[in-house]
Amino acid sequence: MNTRKAVFLDIDGTLITHGKGPFREDLDQIEEAARQGHLFFLNTGRALSNIPRFFLDYPCLSGICAGTGTHVLLEGRTIYHNWVKEEILADICSWYFNSSRCCILEGENNCYAINKASRSYTVNPPIPISGIDDIRRICPNELITKLTLDGAVSEDEKKLLGDYFQVHAFSDYSEAILKGENKAKAMEAVIGRLGIRQEDTIAVGDSVNDLDMIRYAGLGIAMGNACDELKQAADAVTKDCGSGGAGEAIKRFALILPV
Repeated sequence: MNTRKAVFLDIDGTLITHGKGPFREDLDQIEEAARQGHLFFLNTGRALSNIPRFFLDYPCLSGICAGTGTHVLLEGRTIYHNWVKEEILADICSWYFNSSRCCILEGENNCYAINKASRSYTVNPPIPISGIDDIRRICPNELITKLTLDGAVSEDEKKLLGDYFQVHAFSDYSEAILKGENKAKAMEAVIGRLGIRQEDTIAVGDSVNDLDMIRYAGLGIAMGNACDELKQAADAVTKDCGSGGAGEAIKRFALILPV
């Protein structure tokens, strides 16, 4: 058979879009390639608590890289984990509790909202909190891996977050990710554990937080609906999400052999 590949797939804009998906035309190709020995991994910006149950239970996945590389699981076991330390979390919570800005704290078990969110969360709606002690009361061992903020961040927020986080801006929200963490680092952890060569990796994504993994992969593929910056960095561009783009990428690059 072809050399075994490790394929890393983003979720939003790659496997699901506007609350729809995953799509059967993509899953069919994943399942056939998996039967032929190729390995599939999610590599998503979503914290573990915000990943749809379908993917957590999907048997064709060999692992999950969650929270933009902050939590990496291989066959259900954690091989790498980083989170917002308590003293940093306390400072962040204090600032947002004294403002009108919404900050969603995305954890391993739940999401928590400081002030009301303008965006809807269909998987795990955030729990409103009025203090950091609420998190410990709800889930004593909760670990927060990322922040999601409404709209663009202000200059004051940049000062607050800048020492500890890198901020990715999207059309109607921003994500704050711990400095030093990214999707490429998560890929490196996985293939290092499995003994897979970097040139035998494929990454498929659509957004700015996918740039690191697209550049790191042996073959980086941008979705048709991807941002221009990602398309320019990618080795190839496939169809849009919802039009079989991820599945086409798997077929197009010879992951599936004739049977």
